[in-house]
Amino acid sequence: MYAFQIFEVVYSDDKFIDTENVLWLLPVCMVVIPFVYFIRLKLFDKYVHGIDLEAMDAELQYYKNKEREQLNKIGIRVAETPIPDAETDLSNETPKRTLNEIFQNLQHAMKSILSF
Repeated sequence: MYAFQIFEVVYSDDKFIDTENVLWLLPVCMVVIPFVYFIRLKLFDKYVHGIDLEAMDAELQYYKNKEREQLNKIGIRVAETPIPDAETDLSNETPKRTLNEIFQNLQHAMKSILSF
């Protein structure tokens, strides 16, 4: 933003700074600020707090396997449930399914309109 203000001071003929031209920065800031904050959050969690999500997942999988082995030793069979990936996560599937239904309904409506 400061670079834009300096550019405006040097190359603009306006007597006033930060009038309507700052509105050009709003779309750029709406993209850049969340992206930078996400990177900051990941780095801060990993290097300051010591939170490593991959290590946590590996540790959870280790304890799950260990518990399953102990249950198998005493004769209790546990069905192995697969851990959902990002591709099979319901949060990803639901919007796709909803969009698919919307497009199918739109296609059906267009066919019924054009069939008259």
